[in-house]
Amino acid sequence: MKLDVINEYIFAKHNILPGAQVDNISEVANNHLGLHSARIMTPYTTLCSRLTEYTPEMLTSKLYEKKELIKLRCMRTTLHMVPHDIACILHMATLRLRIAECHLFFTRNNLSNEYIDDFRHIIKESVNTPKKSTEIETMLTHILSVNSDIKSVCAKKVLKYFWELGDLCYVNVANNWENEDRRYALTEKYYPNLKLDGLTAEEAQDLLVYSYIKRFGPATVKDFAWWSGLGAKPMVSYIAKNKNLLTLVHIDGYNMEFYILTEEYDKLSTYNCIDCDWVTLLAFEDPSIKGYYESRFRYVAGNYYNEFFNQIGEVRAGIMHNGKAIGVWTWDKKTKKICIKYFSKVENLIQRKVNDLKEKYEYILCPTQQYDLFGL
Repeated sequence: MKLDVINEYIFAKHNILPGAQVDNISEVANNHLGLHSARIMTPYTTLCSRLTEYTPEMLTSKLYEKKELIKLRCMRTTLHMVPHDIACILHMATLRLRIAECHLFFTRNNLSNEYIDDFRHIIKESVNTPKKSTEIETMLTHILSVNSDIKSVCAKKVLKYFWELGDLCYVNVANNWENEDRRYALTEKYYPNLKLDGLTAEEAQDLLVYSYIKRFGPATVKDFAWWSGLGAKPMVSYIAKNKNLLTLVHIDGYNMEFYILTEEYDKLSTYNCIDCDWVTLLAFEDPSIKGYYESRFRYVAGNYYNEFFNQIGEVRAGIMHNGKAIGVWTWDKKTKKICIKYFSKVENLIQRKVNDLKEKYEYILCPTQQYDLFGL
């Protein structure tokens, strides 16, 4: 199959292709298995390219007023904003990976699992309202029976442990989408209808592989291994058990094995590309690009790879033309303006389209304009 057709098909599923935008934030988050949120700005700018009508306040409302999304660490131990219907899958599939660091610390300092688990009821009693990490850590420091030299570090690990387990959840109480004022709340109180531990790790990993292939396929085993942070084993195991559900795809010019659900392959094989020239601006660490590693070259010419991806593998905010990166952009917090940088000379018509999008994003993201929109 041709890569351009595959890429456009995925961009359509990810609500990026012109005409594929929707009006539901939770739907967009589900279509990407969460909105990548390692940086505060990323999810807010991710939605600019995917929603028909959008303001940053809409995402904040989904998180902390309507509470239809939860911010948790999952793939690659990275923060994501996740709809409730897939939160259990992402949480349980990656839980062992995320708590391994805490267990190692507790073991090295002779702290038993039973001793640490005894703090659960203390946390539940003390975190009756969202609290700063320093407040919780101070409380833990006073009651931890450990060497005074490591009390502070141990308190941080205990807090992290119960956050990773799902007893605590992240709440940002800042009054501006560009800033963070982090609190921790009791998950069972803040999200009373959310059950994070309803699957075993193995069940969750099978569902994670299926969900990944459905949304990002055709993709390779190494793509999944890097995207999830779980290595190749879960996808290799899933493929062995579910060969009847999968189709192996060979992409013209690439010597890799790409997997897709057979039901998705049937749709892809009859997909007709749109007949128009299109551009879009994607976020820093955009989840659509972040879904790949071995095959991430699919979105950029080889000679521009190091301009699109930084030295640690993060994808920069991209200017995309017909599904391929032609440049990058940055947000200037001081001026509230977008700075454009092209990889090479771009024709005037494309520049005009990019400038139109630049102005649209600036209007959406500028907080003072948002207050005007809401009549404040």
